[in-house]
Amino acid sequence: MRAAAPSGTKRSTVVTDDGARLTVYTDGPPRAGVTVLLSHGFLMTADVWRLQARELSARGVRVVRYDQRAHGNSDPGSVALTVDRLGADLAHVIDATTPHGPVVLAGHSMGGMAALTVAARQPELIRRRRPHVALISTACSRAQLVPGSHPLHWIKAAARAGYSYPLCWLPPAADVARRQLPSRHPWALRPGTQHQGDTPPPSRQAIRRTPTDQIAQLWKSLRTYTTAEKLHALNALDRQVEIITGELDDWIPLSQTHELARQLPNAHMHEPVMGAGHRLPTDRVGHAAVTQILSRMTEAALRAPASTVTAPLR
Repeated sequence: MRAAAPSGTKRSTVVTDDGARLTVYTDGPPRAGVTVLLSHGFLMTADVWRLQARELSARGVRVVRYDQRAHGNSDPGSVALTVDRLGADLAHVIDATTPHGPVVLAGHSMGGMAALTVAARQPELIRRRRPHVALISTACSRAQLVPGSHPLHWIKAAARAGYSYPLCWLPPAADVARRQLPSRHPWALRPGTQHQGDTPPPSRQAIRRTPTDQIAQLWKSLRTYTTAEKLHALNALDRQVEIITGELDDWIPLSQTHELARQLPNAHMHEPVMGAGHRLPTDRVGHAAVTQILSRMTEAALRAPASTVTAPLR
């Protein structure tokens, strides 16, 4: 792919069917031959993709990322926060920002679950657009507190339970405590603030405007989520789906990655990135692997027959 000078990040808004205003960030040439659409994880923002956005847009790729609802600069909307809702949001973002042309869709963690939800709930979308899909550090089954059987994993599980249960069952008290935290603390609650400028807010600001009750809603949904046995449309894409994880991921353990691969037998599962943890797009050793895979997928998307990628989304 011939490199092109990257354009500056452009900020825009996509309004969903329930009125939520999702903040979208676009990099790269507006008329690029392929668009990479990036969906981030729980308690993060679109900034988690900054390295990929910078590298891919410099190569002439159009890159679209967005803050999930109730994260970063995006509104929570008027309906309950669930993974199903995030999947519907992702469909809206694709429809609004990339109604035609080749698409590479990459989802990290909860963002990958949103992509899987699109495939499970709106399989016609997958059949029409035939995207190349990167599922990064994600799962088709519910979030787990215990990542494995090692004693250290049980210690981590106890720590996670120690803050997740109060958040879920005592959100008003949690809000009071969050308002007392220093402004730079990732859990600080500052409802009146908003990140300025066109670039996404840092991930530490992901939930600074999000009341604890909304975080609890989403966490409870993650704990019951599943798309198992519902991914036939995605599996039909054959080798256009790739599964990537980090060797040291202790949020989505390797057992869940293998289960995802069993649900998608036609997908290509990469060897775990050695020495990399859960936040693979910004991981010290993992980010380059993610960028390389996405770059190769954009090349493959450009080579796909035009008839398979130009149909409108809905």
